[in-house]
Amino acid sequence: MQENTTRREVIIVGAGPVGLTLAALLGQRGVDVLVVEAHPGLSRHPKARGVSASSMETYRGLGIEGAVRAASLPAEHVRFFRGKSLIDPVAELTAGASGPTGSSVNTPSPGALCSQDRLEPVLAEAVREAGADLMLGARVVDLAEDERGVTVTIDGVAGRSELRADWVVGCDGARSIVRERAGIALQGEQDLGRYLSVRFRAPLGKVVQGREATSYFISGGKGGFLAVDNDTEWIYQYPISVGEESDALRHDLPRLVELVRDAAGISDLPVEVTDTMLWRMDACVADSFRAGRLLLAGDSAHQTPPTGGHGMNVGIADAQALAWQLIAVIRGEAEASLLDSYTAQRRPVAVAVVDRSLGNAGRAYGIEDELLLGSGYAPAQALPEGPYAPAALPGRRLPHAELDGGGSVLDAEWGRARLLVAGSAERWADWKSSVPAGPHVDLAVVSLTEGEWASAALLNRAQLAPGEALLVRPDGVIAARAASCEPTSWLDEAVAAMLGG
Repeated sequence: MQENTTRREVIIVGAGPVGLTLAALLGQRGVDVLVVEAHPGLSRHPKARGVSASSMETYRGLGIEGAVRAASLPAEHVRFFRGKSLIDPVAELTAGASGPTGSSVNTPSPGALCSQDRLEPVLAEAVREAGADLMLGARVVDLAEDERGVTVTIDGVAGRSELRADWVVGCDGARSIVRERAGIALQGEQDLGRYLSVRFRAPLGKVVQGREATSYFISGGKGGFLAVDNDTEWIYQYPISVGEESDALRHDLPRLVELVRDAAGISDLPVEVTDTMLWRMDACVADSFRAGRLLLAGDSAHQTPPTGGHGMNVGIADAQALAWQLIAVIRGEAEASLLDSYTAQRRPVAVAVVDRSLGNAGRAYGIEDELLLGSGYAPAQALPEGPYAPAALPGRRLPHAELDGGGSVLDAEWGRARLLVAGSAERWADWKSSVPAGPHVDLAVVSLTEGEWASAALLNRAQLAPGEALLVRPDGVIAARAASCEPTSWLDEAVAAMLGG
């Protein structure tokens, strides 16, 4: 065995959108992180496409929102086509219930439709810019935890090797080896449907011109099309019938071309199949998102039906929530027990989103772009019943509001814990942590009435009276709210509670 004694603070297994996002978040804050991916390259298949407002806000903070938008479909294409074929003259064309429109009073960063194969290169570049490392063509075959860390056994191009990590995060999908080695079970429904996803090239741009959409639902059990560029790059989603030999079909190119032509309604359509992928619809959530030094995020922790487009976005929100906790533990600001709150907070959100996505199946759902902006942690509700409504309450996301000088208050000290004060920040400015967990907490004190982060709009939206303050976690969730009469010792208690989980 080739021995490699390199030790990393965090090893992330899986270089999909969730793993890459987590690596960028950690790397940006100076964590020594390595992403290990079994495949020799990034995804060649579009897979997930909807990047919701909550995820775009994360990418805004990472400085890559513009790059993600540049790789996305135009906002005006975010709508649904329903017909007998692509040439059906009476096909129905509807907008998402609350799809990305390019502007919103609730977010500075509305969602986008960016195919995974176009999103991942943007994220990979962000990972490298953040100083994190990416190892492709390296399959994790075993994990062994001890009191000092985790030994990660990898099969790569140079043979078998071992790495050591303080923490390992499984972002390695529904068949996660990290979840398996952690001994964490799944709860829920599996095999709700099987599908063959066919990537192909065909000159369909003129066919759909004026009726461009993101998803084209074809009646008669024929599945539908997903637009990659609404011109020549497409995905055809074919539902596999019970008893149908899916693997044989996957390799039957003449049959695949016939299926695409039939669903499109164009018998002589030139079709070039470039890739295929079999997948099944599951609705499951892991019993826990942590076992010792092993953690789960994304599909390894929850498998969400694609009806609604929330699966990838819940995973990206996992990454945002997990990143700040790992950073606090690694820096010595918090005990490892803080990570127990990761499951307690994220699992109810995952359960609620899976249930909602299951409810979307079989009905004409729309894109709920702002749904995850309303997700919350106790004492807040995991997911709102109706549309997102901003609230400056503990457990909820800090509401977006315009700064007096332009921009969003969400940008104020993004990625750090911060105290937002309705008035002068002077009495808090010299605060130093007396929290037993560590000698220093990276806390920014921000005035909402003076300086670059002044925001009369937030004072109004959050109904903050003079002297009141909001303690906001690094992931943008409000941890505590202070009355104007609170003594400075309140902040000691509030930070201790935040870091204690």
